[in-house]
This record gives sequence, C-alpha cells and structure tokens, in this order.
Amino acid sequence: MLVMKTLKLFAIVALVFAIPFAWMLSAADTDAKFQKILAVQRAMLEGQDHVKKGNFQAAVIILEGQISSIDGNKEYLQLLQAAYRGHIRDLQAKGLNDEIAKYEKRMQILDSTSAQETKPVAVVSTPAPAKAKSPEQPKPVQDAPKVRGKIEDSNEDNPFSFTNSQRYHDARLRLDQAEKEFAGKNFRLASKLFEEAYRLEPKVMAQSVERWAYCRLYSVVDAMNQRQNNRLDPQWENEIRVSLSMAPQLKSFGNTLLQSIDQRKQEIGGGASQQIETSAVEVKHTGPYQGNWYLAETKNFRVWHHLSQADATQVAKSAEACRVDAGMKWFGSVGQDWTPICEIYLHPTAQEYAKSTGAPAVSPGHTTLKTEGSRVLSRRIDLHTDDSNMLIGVLPHETTHVVLAGRLGDQPVPRWADEGMAVLAEPKNRIQRHLDNLPRHARENTLFHVSRLMQMSDYPEPKLVGPFYAQSVSLVDFLTRLKGPQVFSEFMKDGLKNGYEGALSRHYSIQGFNELNQSWWNASFTNNTASKN
Repeated sequence: MLVMKTLKLFAIVALVFAIPFAWMLSAADTDAKFQKILAVQRAMLEGQDHVKKGNFQAAVIILEGQISSIDGNKEYLQLLQAAYRGHIRDLQAKGLNDEIAKYEKRMQILDSTSAQETKPVAVVSTPAPAKAKSPEQPKPVQDAPKVRGKIEDSNEDNPFSFTNSQRYHDARLRLDQAEKEFAGKNFRLASKLFEEAYRLEPKVMAQSVERWAYCRLYSVVDAMNQRQNNRLDPQWENEIRVSLSMAPQLKSFGNTLLQSIDQRKQEIGGGASQQIETSAVEVKHTGPYQGNWYLAETKNFRVWHHLSQADATQVAKSAEACRVDAGMKWFGSVGQDWTPICEIYLHPTAQEYAKSTGAPAVSPGHTTLKTEGSRVLSRRIDLHTDDSNMLIGVLPHETTHVVLAGRLGDQPVPRWADEGMAVLAEPKNRIQRHLDNLPRHARENTLFHVSRLMQMSDYPEPKLVGPFYAQSVSLVDFLTRLKGPQVFSEFMKDGLKNGYEGALSRHYSIQGFNELNQSWWNASFTNNTASKN
C-alpha cells in the first residue's frame, strides 16, 4: 500500500509541474509581512532601552535599521526624533559639525511629518463593561507628507532609503538566484534561496511569494514520498496551510495533499481516529452583545469578535484544528472536550488589545490560565486581528499553551518547555528565526547552562528574554528530534514529578545536566537548524 501511495503522490507532482507558471499573480505579499511587525516592535523596545540609558547613537542605528518597515508609525518616529536629539547633543559636545549637519537634516525630515493626518483609534471593551467613547478624529493638515519608509532615495547616505542597505542587496542576489533555480525546476534549492532572501529582507519577496509557496509544497510532497514508514510529520499540514495562505491559487493542489494525509491517518488508525475534520466543526453564531461583540461558539471555544461571520467561522474552526494538532503531536490523543470552554477575544488592533488587556501592544497575543493541580479552572486567549500571522502562527502558539495545561501532571508547565513547545507549532521560518539567534547569544555569553534553564520557574530578566526563547526552542527541538514529541512529554511528566536528571536517564539515556548541555551544544552549533522530519 505504501508503494502505491508513493506512486500516486509522484503522479500528483508530475501533473502540477506540468501547469504553466504564467498565471501566478505577482501582487500578493502575504508571507512578506510575517516578520515585519515583530522586527519593528523589537527595534522599538531596543531603541527605548538605549534612549533611557543615554546610548543615543546605538538607538539611532537600531531604529534607522527598520525605518523602511514602519509604515508611518507615529510612536516609532517620535522615538527616532528623541534619539536624534540626544545624538546631536553628543556630537555637539565632541565638535563633530559635519555629523551634526547630517542628523539635523534628518530631524527636519521627521519634523515635517509631525502635523500629518492620523487615524482615530476605537476603544475596545470586553463584553461586560459599557462601551467607551471613541476619541475625536483630528483635522487633517493640508499637504502634510507621510513617512512610508522611502524618503529622498537619491541620497546615498539617507537611512530612510529602502534600497540603501547591504541586507537588501544580499537579499536581491539570493532572490535572483532563486528565480533561476525555479525556472530550472530545482525547487528544493529555490525554496532554500527564497527563504534566505526573505530572512535578509522580507520586502524583496513581494513578486516571488507564489513561487516560494509552490516550492514549499513541493518539499512537502518530497518528504511524504521519501518517508519509509507510515509516520506522519505534524509540520506537513501546517506547511501546506502556510503555503496556501501565501498562494491561494494553489488551493486545489494543497487540498489534494491534505486529503492524502488524512487518508494516511485513516490507514494508520489508533490515535488518528480521534482526529476531526474542520469542515465538520459546528459553529454557532450569536450577538451582538454589550460593546458590540459577536460570538462564534464551538464545542471547545467561544470566539468573541467584531469580524464578519465567515471570518469568525474560520478562526473558530482553526482553533479546533490547532487543539487537535497539538494534542495528537504531544500526547497521541486529543483528550476530552474542555470544561470550562476556552474563551478567545479577538481585538481589532494592537492598541485596543493593549488597552483592554493591559498587555504591551508589541505582544501578538497571550494566554491566561487558572489551574489547581492538574485541573484547569479557566482558559482564555487574547489576540489582535491586525497581526498578519495571527491564524498560522499566533493562534497555534497560544492554543498549544492551553492544550498543555493540566496534561503534564500537577505541576505548572515550566516556561522554557511551555514556550519551546508552543513556538514549534508556528511556521518553520518563525521557528528558524529563534534558532538563527543562537550563535549571537553564544558570542554574547547570554545563554544558560541547561540545568539553570530547565529549573527556572518563570521568565528571566527582560534583557535575557531573547536568549531564553532561542535556547528554549532549540532545547525542546533537540530533545523532540531524539525520540519524538510524545517521549518528550513523558519525560516532562517524569521530570516534573521526580526530577529532570533521573528522567533524562530513563527516557534518553543521558546522564545528567552536564551531558545534556554538551550534547545540545554540539548539535545546536554544528547544525543550527530545526528538525525537518
């Protein structure tokens, strides 16, 4: 049966590859937005920290590095102005008049945007409180210029010029090579080059997103054909969905692959019989409620929203699918329906999300859980719908947190494992982003010995959060690749109850923290990539 399935998959590939590529649209830029928002937010946080410490030059360098992606972000521009003012004062003290003139000119560019038209921000309330009054819209100023990340491109020394960066030129070189490989039907190499170009500069991908998506689907087919047994990689379905979000024109082919995976699940049997089809998920719609909230409800989720009924249905069904994927991946079963049900609040913007929840606007979302031993007393996820990665990255991440609650024993899931397992539910390019940061953290000597990392009860101090995430993702990925996700979950149950070192020996034949630290280090810095199988 496996041989027959392989031949059938090859036939699918041959059929699709015979389709000409001319019909692909060139305007879509869905995947090019995946990291844009987070990169800007990270630059703002680092810039604010440097400004507070008086490191104005460092703040200027960091903030100018993301100026091409801010899309008129007023707070970002105000922070950059503050950095410029401080840096100019430092230059005046040193008598560097030429440098002063350069930054004064840049200040003038930013000052000219201070009167530009701004959009009103609606105030979000939860279903219970009364609706707050929205602020009045300020009057627009005639002829006020808008900063869109591209000012005076002819100035070679202008940081606002999108193309005036080494990263942009490096990205263009890789993109050109990727297009050549794609034309030659070397799809695996083309996919790698597209991804490298995207990591260097997402904006260069605007005309090539569909071809990259095609290459990613090809890689899934190739992996399915090469698998020598009936084991399924949970990342396959996620990779297909990500590719289809990038190139909806490939929907027919992608759905064929998903059907093939579903058929293989049925052949495997066992735990797979508990899986559900999202098309069979019943969604009940009601509302409006106080604050103009609407409700989309399934067996396990209540989605509070301001969306169209179709969009709310998609979120509700996606949440159910994420719940199934996480349960099957880490525990081999979906488990009982949730009581209490999980509440999901979809805030329209990051600002409204922050105002309603008190969480920082730079956060894409968060999960709130109340537990008593292994019993979960409440489940809640807050997201904002202006994040382009919400459905394929943030929702799977946050749903994984909810799935893990109460399933690893009476102890709370430690942060390193909770975040590491949740990040591994995201698209591969986002996982790789964390892993790519490891060498820099190692050079800065900010990584932890695994004994310290695994025994942390909470997040570290703010300046170490980046290394913490990168190492947590890497360590969970390393142990998961050794014997699979479900063995890792059993190790966590054992470790939380009886101690990690004994659990390492019983589940992985690793004798203590020092041996784990050395093995992980060797694997991470010899081949710094996430699992592909």
